[in-house]
Formats: sequence, structure tokens, C-alpha cells
Amino acid sequence: MLETSHVVHITPCNRNVLVAQHKSYPADLQQYRWILKAGVTEVWYEKPDRAYLKAMKALERAGCDAADLTPTFDARPVSLETPKIWASRALTTPADDDVYHCTSGHSIDGGYAGTCHQCSEEKSEALEKTALVYWIVFTTYQASNPFVHGAHFNGRGIYKLVRCGSREAAITEAFYAAGVNGWNVAFSCVTRLDETFDECSGRIQKVDQLWMLADSEEEDQETLRVFY
Repeated sequence: MLETSHVVHITPCNRNVLVAQHKSYPADLQQYRWILKAGVTEVWYEKPDRAYLKAMKALERAGCDAADLTPTFDARPVSLETPKIWASRALTTPADDDVYHCTSGHSIDGGYAGTCHQCSEEKSEALEKTALVYWIVFTTYQASNPFVHGAHFNGRGIYKLVRCGSREAAITEAFYAAGVNGWNVAFSCVTRLDETFDECSGRIQKVDQLWMLADSEEEDQETLRVFY
């Protein structure tokens, strides 16, 4: 994917949104692992302190559930003037994405060089039969108290987790959050429905292609496969 950033104008909301397209790395997932692991959807949180994060890692190593997060009960999320959408591979890769560099010995007749049509069809069909979860982390700032519409934030970042069952739903959530509510789309990733963060006590494996989530030969109860 071309790594670029550009501003789009969402006409119905009269808002500019910065759309960033760049790769994700394990450090990006690690930054939001706390809310992916222990967060409840549709609830705003402040990022916990270092002591909680250390305790979370210790509990994971011991095979125990992470301690509950404390919601921001008086959440007043600011509508940012120019929110940012990180359009990562999780949001831009379709289920019928082409498979390149076939290693199964299939014949490639015509079409785009390097694309294996048989592999592409097989992987797409397997993905359609696999229940996936699209995870999105929204961020903005907590408004000052008392709340004044359009007031400046006071520097406290707040975070919210959303789960979707399809890429189309995830994209809709992302653009509504940014275009209407003015929140950043800070991170997104995909897992299998039966391999989620809250149930994982083992290691996390970054998969390079979305279709790898449907590969039954790679299933491992001690490993959470994540596409991002």
C-alpha cells in the first residue's frame, strides 16, 4: 500500500478529515493492547497507569484475566476540528483480495502477473465461512468541566473500543466517528471470532495476509492471530 496522508472533506458534516495510510507494526498494537484486552465496547476510558499495565502483563503470563478497567463515567469527548482516520490494512483489505506468489503450483493463465486466481478464489471462500471481528480504537480528549460546546480539551486523552462483524460495518463506524463526531480512528485490526483478545492468554502472532485467519492448519489455542 502506498504510504500517504491526505485530507478529505465530508460535505454533509462540513468537516475536514485527515486520512493516513501507513503500515502497522507490533509496537502499534502494543500501544492499544490494554483496551483490546480489557476494554468494554462503547465505553470511554483513560489510559491506565504503568502499574496497571505491568500487572496486566503479569496476569497474562500467569494465564489469568486482566483486571477490569475503570470507565470514564463523566466522559465528555471533544469533537476535534480535523480528526484523523488511520486507514490501515485492516480497513482497506477486502475478503476477496488477490493472492500473489502462488506456492501451490497452480497454473496462472492471463490476468495480472503474479496473481493466482485459484488461490484467490479458495482463500476468499474460506474467509466468507470464517466469522471475523474488526476492532477499532477511537481517541479524542476529555472536555474541560463545565462542558462548553467547542471548548478546548484539557489534555486528557480518552479511548473507546468498537467491535464490528464486517469490514463494511467497520468502515461505516470509522467515517461516522471521524466525520460526524470528530474523533480519531487510532488503530484497527482483525481477529477470528473464536480467537479474541479477552480470551487470549498466550502470545500474539501478526499475520501478513487477511486470508491467513481462515487457515485451519495454523490454529493454535495458545496463539492469537491478528491481521493489522
